[in-house]
Amino acid sequence: MRTAPRLGTVNGFGRTMLGKTRPDAQGACFATHWFTMLMLPIRPLGRYYVKEGETVDVSGRHGSSTSTTQYVFLGRAELRMSEVIRTYLFCWLVAPLVIAGPVTLFGINSDAFSHAHPIVFIVLLLAIPIVCMIALAWMLVLNEKFLAPARIPQWVEAGPANRRD
Repeated sequence: MRTAPRLGTVNGFGRTMLGKTRPDAQGACFATHWFTMLMLPIRPLGRYYVKEGETVDVSGRHGSSTSTTQYVFLGRAELRMSEVIRTYLFCWLVAPLVIAGPVTLFGINSDAFSHAHPIVFIVLLLAIPIVCMIALAWMLVLNEKFLAPARIPQWVEAGPANRRD
């Protein structure tokens, strides 16, 4: 590889790595480089064989903080439509259902429940989204550790470079 792709998001807009496969014996995996809007994948930009480095937390102004994961790019690969579709399905369908589904079901019956048990209603109103986000995070961890397919890189010889003399 000549250069690594640019990564970085601001408020969910930018470029990030998603759809990682399970790490191989060397700790490297395949990941797809995405253009995102509001943390949702819009367009795949490329697929790379990467080794995930350390995650650095950086404090910003006004008490904000951000975390940055560093990657070592080992090679470039062809996009796999199965991984692109899996990422779209997870980010556009599964994640919203896990977070919004229980909140919506709770909201449908909230009128009667809020009058009968106001303290329990407030606790559940705050707890349900938090529990759903924790469940989503566990789904991501389980997917990366156990469900995502392990792919083994097969290196090929590079062809002659196109040069103009």
